[in-house]
Amino acid sequence: MLKEETEAATPWITGLHAAVGADFHTVSNTPYYAFPPKQLVGLLLCVYLRRQLLPHMQDMSLMTVATGALGSMGNKGAIGLRFVLHRTSLCLINVHLAAGHNNVLKRNADASTIFECMDFNAQKRQALVAAIGDGYIPPEYMDQSPELRPHDHDIVIVAGDLNYRVNLSYEEAVELSLRRDVARLLMHDELVSELANSHSPWWGFVDLTPTFPPTYRYDIGMNVYDTSEKQRVPSYTDRIVTWTKRKSHQKLIYVESMQAIVDVVSSDHKPVQALLRLPIRCEVEEKKKSVTQSLRDRISQVGLDRSNSAKTSITPAVLDFGVQQFYDCGARNVVTISNVGDCVALVKVFRQRNQDVSEGAWLRVYPSNFSILPGETQEVVVECQLHPRCMWWMSRWRPFEGHGQLKLSSMLLVFVSQGPVHLVECNCTILPSVYGNSLENISLLGNEACLTAYGLKGDLEQLRKVIRPQLPKELWFLSEAIYERGARQPDLFTENGSAEVCTAIMRHLDTRCEPLPAEFDIQSVATCFITFLQSLQEPVVPFALYAAAIAAGKAGGRTPLVFVQQQLPPQHANVWIYVCALLAFLLRPVNTRGNELTPRIVAKLFSDVLLVRPGVLNCAVSGNRAGSQKDIAPPPQGVVTSQSLRQQLQQEKDI
Repeated sequence: MLKEETEAATPWITGLHAAVGADFHTVSNTPYYAFPPKQLVGLLLCVYLRRQLLPHMQDMSLMTVATGALGSMGNKGAIGLRFVLHRTSLCLINVHLAAGHNNVLKRNADASTIFECMDFNAQKRQALVAAIGDGYIPPEYMDQSPELRPHDHDIVIVAGDLNYRVNLSYEEAVELSLRRDVARLLMHDELVSELANSHSPWWGFVDLTPTFPPTYRYDIGMNVYDTSEKQRVPSYTDRIVTWTKRKSHQKLIYVESMQAIVDVVSSDHKPVQALLRLPIRCEVEEKKKSVTQSLRDRISQVGLDRSNSAKTSITPAVLDFGVQQFYDCGARNVVTISNVGDCVALVKVFRQRNQDVSEGAWLRVYPSNFSILPGETQEVVVECQLHPRCMWWMSRWRPFEGHGQLKLSSMLLVFVSQGPVHLVECNCTILPSVYGNSLENISLLGNEACLTAYGLKGDLEQLRKVIRPQLPKELWFLSEAIYERGARQPDLFTENGSAEVCTAIMRHLDTRCEPLPAEFDIQSVATCFITFLQSLQEPVVPFALYAAAIAAGKAGGRTPLVFVQQQLPPQHANVWIYVCALLAFLLRPVNTRGNELTPRIVAKLFSDVLLVRPGVLNCAVSGNRAGSQKDIAPPPQGVVTSQSLRQQLQQEKDI
């Protein structure tokens, strides 16, 4: 589950090459060129290009995003491949979202994570960080590899097991499926609802509407819907959706055929096959000169050569995101920009710096760089995202200062080349939380709940002199629940908890000073435990001490212990020792027989949480283009772990 590449993909790749007639060589007699295949556990993306198109293809790159257990493991996630064909940029994404009935929120969270974290230039920037070494990249270098996410492309195609379900009973869905009443089934389809919801990550996508019965779930080896005890509701889990930067291009996507391959009985799904014709912008050299001259003559004739300014309008000018919190954010608004002039409008969206304490870092915008033809419009999605890597300013908002909420008013600058500059005011009210906060602030809470403490007025200097708990009570509540109820929990720390339960746990910790109720399942508690550590403004090992910590670890002996006791700030040292004590308890043989943890697995899972490389975060705050935070963390459902770590963990389990 944790391994990215496996040998299982080899026969599929070999068989596809033979069936299509393709190989990896740029010069070959085969009819198709094979892009490098990419696997993410059960996902495999193979893309082929007709050889006569190969000279017109450029800028190919691959990216994977894992959204499985703890937000890092590859049993769920996506593989993306992007390239430019002629003058059209294409992004092809193979996805596998969270399973389960009534799990729309997690599926949406997975989709948001994929669209936000699939940055095809991230590896280039990480290479710059490693080369420079001090964790800071000058803006001029960052501009060479700006963020390049799916919504920055002209055409996006997403296909795979999206796992959205039909909200009917098993009996009703089976009856409608056998009658092939597709229209009635789609009336209760979750994805259809999400596509129409402006607050959904699927807003703007268009579904290739199924014309066949549901493709899930069948008894393997038969064409019969699930007859097991679980009786999964027949659903259209296997989907293909498209998105275009320009709305007019969506109408040019033609579906020549689409079908489910019902003869395949080796899976509980039926594969879906589609043949599309896409609009590709091309330059025809023999016509380019005559068209250019014709345009020049026309421009001169109507006087546009003397007035080359772009004219645009924008609505609305004010966006209200309401009340948001670290674990309950993601509100979206849509801004519509219209080209009311006679020339192409080239648009870029920026944050206005120094507008408020946050510098607008809580805003995500896509697309943020685009062009609009005369008479056309472009919808821009503006999203509220509160993640540690964009909330460095939160540590300056302290409890007992009488500010129970923080009102933000950030400005987006919509810059039109040779045209106007529009201002979009974005308002939001932030509630405090122990998540996304600093250990210093959390320690000031004492015996007060977070929301209460921030609303009270007190003498901070006097509070600092008072003896405080040696460990944040919120971390103690989480640890105690794991100690009492989760020591032998199978897949502890390697399975994500429910998004709804995690939100309830975090809200409980912010509003009450009491242990967690037993109704909160341990997987969700474990997820919240790691998220608490991961979301700290300053990691347990502060950034300034990262190099010293690495040196102490390499020195061995008593040096690491001396480092923790003498160099870590007291509050940070207490957290380190307490977390390690809990992990040592979980690794006792009597417990590992149930939870299947090993020292190596635990060390690898928690190393990126307790000891964070400074460059990973510091590069996140350079630049001010909207949505330009680099390496943005996914929604707070778990740990972000590297692809290589997943492979190491799987190898550890295989031993």
